[in-house]
Amino acid sequence: MNAPSSFRRSEAGSAYILTLLALVVLTVLAIALVFITGTEVQLATNERNTNRTFYAADSGIGVAAGQALVSGNYGPNLLLLNETVVGNTHVAERVEIAPMAPVLLVRCDWCPANDDGVPEFWKVNHATTATAQRLAWNGSWDGENPIPPEAQLFGQKTLSVMIEFQPWPTPPVESIADSAALQKIKF
Repeated sequence: MNAPSSFRRSEAGSAYILTLLALVVLTVLAIALVFITGTEVQLATNERNTNRTFYAADSGIGVAAGQALVSGNYGPNLLLLNETVVGNTHVAERVEIAPMAPVLLVRCDWCPANDDGVPEFWKVNHATTATAQRLAWNGSWDGENPIPPEAQLFGQKTLSVMIEFQPWPTPPVESIADSAALQKIKF
């Protein structure tokens, strides 16, 4: 009779130990899940800022092409896009567009206006660069003056493209006269 009761006395705390061990394992899993979730949130935020900045630079390229096509404006431009204001804090993309520079001027062979042998229209390759910055700042700033020193930079992207227009009239020579502006075109 003594044997069964001594056997049960040695098992008395085993359920308690197993319960504590299960709680420790679940706590470790929960802490790991919290850290993984925090990392995923940071990665998603960085990816969102990168995408916004990339598409802002891409929009700058579209603006440069549109200005050249519609008004023949090859000059530089500065845009402030997607500005969001909460209280006194502003968040926006600042896009600096370098001037469009004609880099290659070739006869447009398929242009009907050139049938008489004298080229009036050309196939023109242009180069330009757009640099977008996603910024946050407090107070007033129009985007054209230098960036305020307290502004926080979330991301920056630079896109350089070559755009071909044809048939295209002879591009203005003034667009490549400013060497300082041409230094902003990066290839």
